Amino acid sequence: MKKLMKGGVLTLVFGLLLISSASAGVGNSIPVNGEHYNLNIIGAKNVGDIGDSNGHTMFVKLDGRTKIVMTQDTNGEFKVTDRNGLDGRAGFNIAPGHYNIYATALGKPGGNVHIDSFGEFEDAVEGTTLILLGYVDISRDKGKPQSMNINELFYVDVTLCTAVDSEGNCTEWVQYEDFWVFDIEELLEYYWDYNNNGLKLLQV
Repeated sequence: MKKLMKGGVLTLVFGLLLISSASAGVGNSIPVNGEHYNLNIIGAKNVGDIGDSNGHTMFVKLDGRTKIVMTQDTNGEFKVTDRNGLDGRAGFNIAPGHYNIYATALGKPGGNVHIDSFGEFEDAVEGTTLILLGYVDISRDKGKPQSMNINELFYVDVTLCTAVDSEGNCTEWVQYEDFWVFDIEELLEYYWDYNNNGLKLLQV
């Protein structure tokens, strides 16, 4: 069994936001010493003509599930690749590097979201395997909005089979511990199952 540990984390803070266009900045308890990126994820019932994907905004279902597919292209940049999540799917690309990720529910009190992060990986026994990597529950409670670190959705523990014998039994494993998900060679797809229950404003 080969064990791989997490690499170094850059000081850049990667911010994913569920905010309205009137909101600005970052959450009250998010450390922003240095560069950061804000992605605006807006819970909506309908958006009409949402325009192109050059901004920092995507729309997700106000009530219901949206699959948010995330990629990290080697030569890419932070960019919304599919803004309209009201059809059930949205997309976002992360610039190269390792980041700290924070989330804050904003706006009027009320509403919550449950986020499951999933990874589909190559596996010598199954061909491919879908693994629940982590989850968080975030709600907009009364009082001052509070931020929480959600690195657990991106720094993950995964054990995969990389070789089998003639009878299909696994003979070699690779184990990743607290590993930046996009650095895992066997990763095929990474996404969030964003299960929204009326939350309009989330800053991540």
